[in-house]
Amino acid sequence: MHYSRRKFIATAASGVAATAVTPMALAANQPGTNHASSTMESSRRVKPSEFIIFPWGGMPGAPANGPWGDLVDIDHMMKDLFDCGFNTSGFTRTQNIRHIRNNQLAGILSVGINTNQEITQEEADNTIRKVMESITDPEDRKAVHAIYIRDEPNASLFPRLAIWSEAVKKQGILPYINLFPDYAGPEGLGTKDYQEHLDQYVEICDPPYISYDNYSLFEGGQLDEDRFYGNIESIRLKSLQAGIPFWNVILANAHFKYAEPSDATFAIQVYSTLAYGGRGIGYFTYYTPQVGNYRLAPIDRFGYRTKTWEMMRNINLQVHSLAPTYCQLKSVNVFHTGHIVRNGRGIETAKLVESISNESLLVGEFVHPDGKPYAMVVNKDMHSSIVFDIEFKEKGRIMIVSQFNQGRVPFQGEQKWLAPGCGVLLTIE
Repeated sequence: MHYSRRKFIATAASGVAATAVTPMALAANQPGTNHASSTMESSRRVKPSEFIIFPWGGMPGAPANGPWGDLVDIDHMMKDLFDCGFNTSGFTRTQNIRHIRNNQLAGILSVGINTNQEITQEEADNTIRKVMESITDPEDRKAVHAIYIRDEPNASLFPRLAIWSEAVKKQGILPYINLFPDYAGPEGLGTKDYQEHLDQYVEICDPPYISYDNYSLFEGGQLDEDRFYGNIESIRLKSLQAGIPFWNVILANAHFKYAEPSDATFAIQVYSTLAYGGRGIGYFTYYTPQVGNYRLAPIDRFGYRTKTWEMMRNINLQVHSLAPTYCQLKSVNVFHTGHIVRNGRGIETAKLVESISNESLLVGEFVHPDGKPYAMVVNKDMHSSIVFDIEFKEKGRIMIVSQFNQGRVPFQGEQKWLAPGCGVLLTIE
């Protein structure tokens, strides 16, 4: 865990803490003043219970004391998140749940849970029950999607996390715990290796999903494919074994030696997560931490939108457009062409694809409930566009599920081009 990341969480908790949103979250007809606007109406957006899109981290408290850059107050901060394509808030306090609901978001609450102290199940149950009872409006309570518990825990903490998780689940909402990436060492993991860490977490904490982070984009626009894809391979396998979805927390700012955000960095992280069957994207971070060389998060240290904001909105709206189809699909296989990544497989394992161009590609294979095959194809080249061909084993006209208009277009001509890092969802008719 980065020192600066720990500091950022502590700062967030003292500002506008994390607010959690329930799986029932936010129907489009919620009561209250509706400030949500513009880029895509809420009725066309995916619900967080189906695919969560959230800013990882706490929300600064500065707007509560007056205008802060582009952000006027807490309500405006929530509207800003909606406009950027989120369906869930950052970690915030219970008193902000009304602003979350008014802007058609779900919330992740931060309520000051201390996982370093021993606690009984009864004590945890009472604590979380009182938190929810403090939200007196039943409609506000429905907007709580999750409660933040812990980031990157050592396995020695799993028994305590299980107690807190159970207390949260009893309230009908999700416990939020985020796991280490697999490049963390045994000292941090508390187990001999990453697989044992995942196994113990699922067995002890009985989570409703797996959330983890992995930052593998470095200065110069280089993706460490083995580090990024090797980790997601392990997470996907455990997710399938446990019968629960997974969420991927991805890099959304520059710090240390990590790359500055670009359309390609967002595309390859998001589309790769989709190709592996993920059901959530978290962005580390949305607000630039006041630490070291952190820069180019969507909101800068003065509260103004950076060029990253529009890039993030663009990729989020693509997810919303794909979601009506994507969220119906069952992931059945993933393979790579070109470099076969750590833990990965090649086209010889393909279940639905007959052939594909010999480019540097990632292919996720899916089946729709109606039996039709789908493939998410991702251009792994971070710097060059590619044109490719593909054939399914089942014959038919190949169609693109558009990430721009929720329609379908033939896979032909100029539609066969993919920009750096980008992906496309294909099927047949």
